[in-house]
Amino acid sequence: MKLILGLIILMNMFNPGKKEFVDITEDFSVQEFELVKSFILDKGDRRFYRNYDNNNPHYDFSTFHVYLNAEIGQKNLYNDPGISDFNEITIYDSGAEIQYYTIRIVRKGDIENKDIAVGTGMKENHIYLMNTYEEDLKKMEKNLFDIYLPIIRSLVK
Repeated sequence: MKLILGLIILMNMFNPGKKEFVDITEDFSVQEFELVKSFILDKGDRRFYRNYDNNNPHYDFSTFHVYLNAEIGQKNLYNDPGISDFNEITIYDSGAEIQYYTIRIVRKGDIENKDIAVGTGMKENHIYLMNTYEEDLKKMEKNLFDIYLPIIRSLVK
């Protein structure tokens, strides 16, 4: 136990203040998240994009792709909306320096639901930009709001 605690402290010393996510609720609301999700489910198709699950709801925005991920992960392996809701929007841009941007919603009740992964410090009714691949989070946030969300917002009204 002491060894594990020591390793955690050592890791934090070399990576102080490193956050896995940033709260973007003030700039991308819960309502906007739900509108984008509904748009993709209504107007999109289904596509495989990762080895974790498959048949993800998808929309091709021409210069980038957007996918939905099931809130209960592999317990909804085929991303069936009848089994669970979707709590992540992943933007994939194959030609960009940072290729993946994942936006996660934490809905009311998610923190208590053991099937839904909620990061330490996340709050209900908030939206987060996840730093899954340890990229420059500030650059990710800037790109999200300068490049991707304006295009998404222009189609999702």
